[in-house]
Amino acid sequence: MINTLFLPELREMLAAGNAQELREFCTALHPSRAAEFMEGLANEEAWSVLQHADTHQRAEIFSYFEYDRQVAMLQAEDDRQVADLVTHIPADDAVDLLSELPDKRVEQILALVPAPDRRDIRRLQTFEEGTAGSIMTTEAACLDEKLTVRQALETLSRQAERLETIYYIYVVDDTNHLRGVVSTRMLVSSFGKPDRTIADLMDTDILTVDAGDDQQDVARIVAKYDLLAIPVVDAQRHMLGIITHDDVMDVFMEEATEDVQRIAAVEPLEDSYMRTPILTLTWKRGMWLGILFFAGILTALALRSYELEFEQFGWLVWFIPLVIGSGGNSGAQTSTLIIAGMA
Repeated sequence: MINTLFLPELREMLAAGNAQELREFCTALHPSRAAEFMEGLANEEAWSVLQHADTHQRAEIFSYFEYDRQVAMLQAEDDRQVADLVTHIPADDAVDLLSELPDKRVEQILALVPAPDRRDIRRLQTFEEGTAGSIMTTEAACLDEKLTVRQALETLSRQAERLETIYYIYVVDDTNHLRGVVSTRMLVSSFGKPDRTIADLMDTDILTVDAGDDQQDVARIVAKYDLLAIPVVDAQRHMLGIITHDDVMDVFMEEATEDVQRIAAVEPLEDSYMRTPILTLTWKRGMWLGILFFAGILTALALRSYELEFEQFGWLVWFIPLVIGSGGNSGAQTSTLIIAGMA
């Protein structure tokens, strides 16, 4: 639902070129609220508002726009502006958005992205869709096991702004092998012992997933153990990245949507309903509707075989809709309860 509260003021500020008030709008509100208030603006207007925020705030607000709007904005803006934005959003989100653009333009944009970020994006592009590697972010808090508590806190303070989450701090050795994990609470509580090393604090019993694991299996592990993030490693246990709880929620939403569509006898859509072509919708829905139609014909033929009985006991016809409706209702209840029980 479009929130029109700030629309007139935003348009007035844009028309007057009031940079200070536009900057205050971007900084005073939570990014999700700022994005909500900009829903009624045209894409060009919303992009103009974003230009008055600093790079970090711009990326934060942009991340709360609807996916379709994000894609439309990137398609409309020049390569340098898109590259600047891509640099400041999580690499996994950048990969998803860039996949919507022509390959030639993606290469032009990536050429303008700093080398470390470009390397992360290219690495994520190699993972198949639906795997753990495709939804992980490389922006994890990693520390060397030889660091002291004081050194670790200083390092984190420099990294914090670009990290997606610092709930868990992953401990690695010189060759980037994952050795353990330290919670932020444990690190902060050890502030009084600044010379203790991270190796003394870390928990070596750590859950990991492989980059090739199915994303739904990963989501279930995160939910089962009530984790905020889970590390992704390769076969040699090198640290590749992490999957955060917000990505897990997206996986569960996608899985739930597919289940609901199957319950309604619709072949799961690969995209949102509004973005799916009409021919695809017709095929996905029509296939099952055709099957159910022919099943109904079989029912009609079965009823026809009792034509003489119906002539003799006409009152039985009254109960046909009741029996069919009750059967459908009980079937819907049963399938719903079973699916909920299996979830």
